[in-house]
Amino acid sequence: MTKLAPVGFFFALGQVATVASLGAVAVSFTHVVKALEPAVNAIFSALLLGQVFHPMVYASLLPVFAGVAMASSSELSFSMFGFVMAMLSNVAFAARNVMAAKTGGVGQMGEDNVTRKTNQLAVLTFVATAVLLPVALILPGGLRDFGSAWNAAIASGMAPAKLGSLLGLSGFYFFMYQLSSFWVLSQVPPITHSVLNTLKRVVVIVASLIVFRNPITPVAAIGSAVGIAGVLLYSLTKAHYDRLEAASK
Repeated sequence: MTKLAPVGFFFALGQVATVASLGAVAVSFTHVVKALEPAVNAIFSALLLGQVFHPMVYASLLPVFAGVAMASSSELSFSMFGFVMAMLSNVAFAARNVMAAKTGGVGQMGEDNVTRKTNQLAVLTFVATAVLLPVALILPGGLRDFGSAWNAAIASGMAPAKLGSLLGLSGFYFFMYQLSSFWVLSQVPPITHSVLNTLKRVVVIVASLIVFRNPITPVAAIGSAVGIAGVLLYSLTKAHYDRLEAASK
């Protein structure tokens, strides 16, 4: 359990930071900033694991940085808190990946890959809950303030039954999103999962713009497109040089 605690902590921290960012800025902007996650992963892998990639892999990250910078500079809903929370999510998930790599196949119990990945998510979820529960109880605005937040929502005109159903559905869909991601990862190579994850961000960004009708400037739209395209370029470039390295051994 002690070996799993850091993995679970960073897993939970990444989830909390993502939700905090979504509550502070537009959904589309959060996902543009989270497109930097592969870049943060590459940096952490080099510093903590000693995994240094081909220079062209790092060069392929430049469009990601440029795109996020463009989107941030002209984002109408920009707030420093939302940006910092999205970046904290990137750092937390990168740290989780590093810790998971050091502890090996954490929680991967089962006869087949799907079962192992499903159990891995279950183990991480339980550990993350145990590690972060004391923090949620101590922090202002945490679980101790749930009652006042509930009452404030009811006072604003929200029906209790609807509020409860929205909270339940939110938790259910969020867990199913994580579970489906682990299922996909159990069936396809990591590079395929990475590309699909990039396409997921495109779908989320477009859907959020349609549903929430958030205003977006032309510069922010171009920056978002450049950043997402940069993530796809990074994934393909890294896969290419990984294959070359494997072939040379």
